[in-house]
Amino acid sequence: MNWGNRIIVAFVLFFGVLFTLVYISMNTEFSLVADNYYEQELAYEDQLTRIRNVNALDQKPEFSIDRTGLKVSLAFPEGVAQNIKEGKVKFYRSSSARHDKEMELELNETNQFEQDISEFVVGAWKLQLFWTDGNKEYYKEIDFVI
Repeated sequence: MNWGNRIIVAFVLFFGVLFTLVYISMNTEFSLVADNYYEQELAYEDQLTRIRNVNALDQKPEFSIDRTGLKVSLAFPEGVAQNIKEGKVKFYRSSSARHDKEMELELNETNQFEQDISEFVVGAWKLQLFWTDGNKEYYKEIDFVI
């Protein structure tokens, strides 16, 4: 093979690799941590206040995960549960926003929030818990792995 043929083969290989990389990058899903991250950053001081409010509680909600029954539960102390006006629970998956799940915080008769996680994707999750008692807002994050 002479040097002219080697140059042509090198160009063909280069463009083959280049087009392969372009194809892969066009088909890769990139999701932001949050769609409105700039607004969330501006309001982060409020978020720190919510976290401090949880830390100031005498009794805090307790998180537990049942890996055999595939359930997550949050047990709220009686005093905290009675004062909850409204709340939200978000299951956040950092690798893909399409797996995120958000629901209302609804406690059963034993002051627990329970969620079936059998349909959740296996891996790392973050539970983001937000509630208010009418006067103060509270926020807690809990990392867990299924």
